[in-house]
Amino acid sequence: MFTLASPSFLGKPKPAPPIVEFLRDLVYFTTYSTEPRARDGVVFFSIDEKLAYNSFYLDFGPHSLGSTFQFCSVMNKMVTAAAKTRRKIFFYSAPDPQLRTNAVCLLACWGLLFHGMSAERAYAPFTRLSFPAFHDASPAVCEYKLTILDCLQGLERALKCGFVDPKTFNIHEYHHYEQVENGDLTWISPKFIAFAGPQQSYNVSSEGYVMLTPEHYMPYFVKNNVTLVVRLNEKEYDETQFTRKGITHLDLYYPDGATPPPCMLQRFLQICESTPGAVAVHCKAGLGRTGTCIAAYLMKHFHFTAKQVIGWLRLCRPGSVIGPQQEYLESIQSWMWELGDRKSREILSDVKKQGSGSSRVSGLLTTRAISVFGVKKPLEIMERQNTQGDHLMRLKRTFQAGTSA
Repeated sequence: MFTLASPSFLGKPKPAPPIVEFLRDLVYFTTYSTEPRARDGVVFFSIDEKLAYNSFYLDFGPHSLGSTFQFCSVMNKMVTAAAKTRRKIFFYSAPDPQLRTNAVCLLACWGLLFHGMSAERAYAPFTRLSFPAFHDASPAVCEYKLTILDCLQGLERALKCGFVDPKTFNIHEYHHYEQVENGDLTWISPKFIAFAGPQQSYNVSSEGYVMLTPEHYMPYFVKNNVTLVVRLNEKEYDETQFTRKGITHLDLYYPDGATPPPCMLQRFLQICESTPGAVAVHCKAGLGRTGTCIAAYLMKHFHFTAKQVIGWLRLCRPGSVIGPQQEYLESIQSWMWELGDRKSREILSDVKKQGSGSSRVSGLLTTRAISVFGVKKPLEIMERQNTQGDHLMRLKRTFQAGTSA
């Protein structure tokens, strides 16, 4: 059975999608439901089917730094060629809100990284458009709103702090080490590496999942002056595999999906501040607890806002900071800024006087119930079941295996 359209709508064409000028007389953004027809003087370009975001659950972006720089490399070449032939570039996406959001975020990052734009300037052409907020790496409803502008401001601050250099960023190295079989590690700043937790013995599952040991990380850590490893999850390997090679090891366990108690966070900050070299931090998947603790350090020492640091972490290492950890970072923002402004020198001096005491320090556990993906469970049950980190690691290995297949 067919229903005729109302007479008032008959013959009315669909409204044309808005065309946003990004670089004057050169680069534009718009949306198309189908591939547009060729036009003289115009180059159409889309990444919808070429640059996929591998989601853990309901997260859909932003794209990683590796993918962002891949996009930037293509854009730089296209702009150079288009300028010579006096053609315009129409970068477009499908109307899907998530695809539009990722596309605009990529384009704005390119403007920031390679055209000297501020975060606000790069986002300004799109302020009249609406975009969904980015979702955390969970299947639960996310009330926390992380926007494109938040991610841009995080990237802008990271640039100013020297965390990333567009001229020297190594795309191949980034993609190599993000692979599970190559370490699943990511530099967040010159001080911090985030990585997935090693296991006691090397293993390859029947599905092809690779489990690495501390020994697999040693050559890279030694080469890059890693002098401290911080473990935030339960013990799954013998830490002497690090300490006998001269790398200090710190245990600060707290439950998966939770946030660190104040005394534990202060200990993390103090020991990292007193460590002369780089610090490699891991939990189960190197995303939630790891991202939260590193974020606190960056807020304290580099005055990131909570939203900026989450945006930066998600660009560096997609999936970082999950669930209540987002609101937690908001709640400690002023505290971290106060510590950074007034107490960092005093704290650093005290730590140097006291010394680290031991190469292995155990954290105190006070929480007996935690929320995982919005479901509150007693800690005793969580210790016997697969944790949030287990789920995230399994998903990451699955989509990486699918990509390489």
